Amino acid sequence: KIKMVQRSDLLLASLILFFPLILAENNDDEDSEDSESMLETARRRKVHIFFYLWYGNVEADGQWQHWNHEILPHWSAQEASKFPSKIRFDPPHHIHSPFYPERGCYSSRDMNVTRAQFRELLGAGVGVVILSWSGRPDNVHAHDTQGIRTDSLFSDILDVAHEVGMEVALHLEPYHERCAQSVREDLAYLARRYGRHPALHRAGHPARPVIYVYDSYHVSTADWRRLLTPGGDISVRGTELDAFFLGLWLASHDGDQLRESGFDGAYTYFAAEGFTYGSTSARWRHMALFAANNGLLFVPSVGPGYDDSRIRPWNRANRRERRGGWYYDQQWGAAAASGAEVVSITSYNEWGEGTQIEPAR
Repeated sequence: KIKMVQRSDLLLASLILFFPLILAENNDDEDSEDSESMLETARRRKVHIFFYLWYGNVEADGQWQHWNHEILPHWSAQEASKFPSKIRFDPPHHIHSPFYPERGCYSSRDMNVTRAQFRELLGAGVGVVILSWSGRPDNVHAHDTQGIRTDSLFSDILDVAHEVGMEVALHLEPYHERCAQSVREDLAYLARRYGRHPALHRAGHPARPVIYVYDSYHVSTADWRRLLTPGGDISVRGTELDAFFLGLWLASHDGDQLRESGFDGAYTYFAAEGFTYGSTSARWRHMALFAANNGLLFVPSVGPGYDDSRIRPWNRANRRERRGGWYYDQQWGAAAASGAEVVSITSYNEWGEGTQIEPAR
């Protein structure tokens, strides 16, 4: 059964009004329109959204990608035996999501689709897309669980973003044997290929490209310090590889570890309320205070719901119903109450986990 996604889910991103900016009062009528435009642009830049580039169809890519996602096995052999696994879905009529995209099973290579998606987000008050990046093309491990790589799309995506006025942050995805040294090589590649692109979203003083690091806790604090602190032996600080790095705050102790590791901020990612310490919205106020007291940027991640039961049938306990937009409202309310300066949305189009706010039929 295909569930309808209410369009109000997308428009709720306009709750960036919770983050007012104080601008100098200007009584000159000639400048009022420019000031209003500047204010609106600045507000949009405070709302980021996770955006995925792993979709493909037969017409554009010669094969289905992600719409035919396989059912993933549980890590426990005993639990895995209770559920089907490694069976692929059969698009376009039977896809990996409990929802169905209004645009159909599109390809991420279709820049007309991407252009429309970015304009849709800008109209809803979202000013930064966080693009999932799987890694360097010469890294044989740099792909997702379905074997998809995303780097080949980045040049075109960045150009489209610049064309329509969207800014882009990066989401570094994990891969086998990722470490501080391999991340430095990733950063060197990214700086060389994309570092000067005008669409990149920048933050900090001096302003640097914004990079979210998923599953950052899999790399030790000592190893991150080599890369992210000024005295590290492979430090990127103050070099052309430097960026504004946000690590994943998953468990209660991750705040301390991210601070000690040299990260500039933290985000929570998961849209399932209570699934992790970081995705428990009642803790966001405390987390925001910790971040502020330690010179970090705290970015809570809000979502409209969560349902990955098609690709992880053993994970139904973590499903969170949308309840006609109520769940999303509650998430935004908690983010606003936390005092966070920036909020991320999980997600625009992670259809397999049912967190998308992209319109569905």
